[in-house]
Amino acid sequence: MGMNGETKLYIPKKHDIVTGTVVNVTESEVLVDVGYTCEGVIYKQHLTHDKDAKLTEMFQVGDPIKVKITQFKQGDDSDQLLLSRLDILKEEKIAQYRDDLKINQDVTFKVKKAVKGGLVLDYHGIEAFLPESLVSLKDDDTEKQALVGQTVEARIIDIEEKGNRERIIVNRKQLQYEALKASEKAEFDQINEDDVLTGTVKRITNYGAFVSLGEFTEGLIHISEVSHFHVKNVEDFLTVGQSVEVKVLKKKGKRISLSLRALMETPWNTFLKNYKVGDKVTGTVVRKMQYGMLVEIEREVVGLLNRFDYSWSPDENLAGEVEVGQTLELKITSINKDKQQFSLSKKHLEYNPWADLKFKKGELVSAEVKRIEDKGAVMEVEGVEGFLPIGEISMEHISRVDEKIKVGDIVTAEITEFNPKRWILSLSLRSIAEKKSREAYESQLQENVSGSQSLADLFKDYK
Repeated sequence: MGMNGETKLYIPKKHDIVTGTVVNVTESEVLVDVGYTCEGVIYKQHLTHDKDAKLTEMFQVGDPIKVKITQFKQGDDSDQLLLSRLDILKEEKIAQYRDDLKINQDVTFKVKKAVKGGLVLDYHGIEAFLPESLVSLKDDDTEKQALVGQTVEARIIDIEEKGNRERIIVNRKQLQYEALKASEKAEFDQINEDDVLTGTVKRITNYGAFVSLGEFTEGLIHISEVSHFHVKNVEDFLTVGQSVEVKVLKKKGKRISLSLRALMETPWNTFLKNYKVGDKVTGTVVRKMQYGMLVEIEREVVGLLNRFDYSWSPDENLAGEVEVGQTLELKITSINKDKQQFSLSKKHLEYNPWADLKFKKGELVSAEVKRIEDKGAVMEVEGVEGFLPIGEISMEHISRVDEKIKVGDIVTAEITEFNPKRWILSLSLRSIAEKKSREAYESQLQENVSGSQSLADLFKDYK
């Protein structure tokens, strides 16, 4: 290209880019010598995009200036040469920003337009192409159109050379995936063992419930950690969508084990808070055994009712009177906190009429005939029932009890056996009669025998 001062005259051509020299500057234009017979003119709007710029501050006479020829007209009187800096500024800017664009570089682009197969992006005048399959993780057709005019971040994955042009291919989906994974990791890393968190039940299986602990993180409440009570179906305790407070039991690899049970009071501790020895309780018979019954007082809190505590009466068979599922009123007689066991009693709710009796064998007592039976009579003595066998009623043989006594009769009887623990009280009328008979005989004998005579003498006389 020719310059001013060269012997060869430069003939301007439209679109040429040349370097000239500033020869004059005003507020609205700059005159440039490009080596032609007339100077070229650049108006302010073709020099800069800044409307407030002062040309006199930007350019000095003598400054070299790179320009593009936009119009060249030769006339009879004078030639017209119009110049511009705008395309050059753009090219300079593109060259400056093109250095930012390298493969694997993450860049913020503006979306220019949606085209078939993807989006055309712009980075300071440099075009890039975002294929449709790499637009988003969502795989949503409507998103492509919605992004036009927006800024997006994408990673340069390829720069193809096409003749004199470059085709820059970018990927937005990968950045979204990495951001998602980073968010997932950050959320997961925040959770620690022993943390107490609030989550939402997402799904229920036959082995437990999955709980959402955030946007990305899930943990499992195993069926064994749902409740202190026996859990057959998780659905009986939890529902999808329910908000739950859980404790983090274990965090291993990508798995988080949770527990509801760990934050709940155990049924045993609840029992200890609500009950004490001596309390009257209502329980349900859950099992009958040879040595007693298991009775449930609170849900899955079971105590032992020993057969010796059924009744004060050794003849009463409570186990034969009740079935599994029936309720009983009982009294707590002992609690073993360490072994988590407690004992119950039915008899301790009742007064034991035998407890205060202090009879001795051979003692004479007043007895009322209460009932006549085949083998004897049931007698009441000081509020308890004793038995008078048929053989103990009379010294004579009798075949029926009512031959000698009737219900309501009050008689004096001798105690032949007394066992208050076993509620045994045996009586006899015959022994009293025998004693009386013996005493009468001995008395009579005493009267008939003189002081000097012996029994041997009497027998001699008798003979």
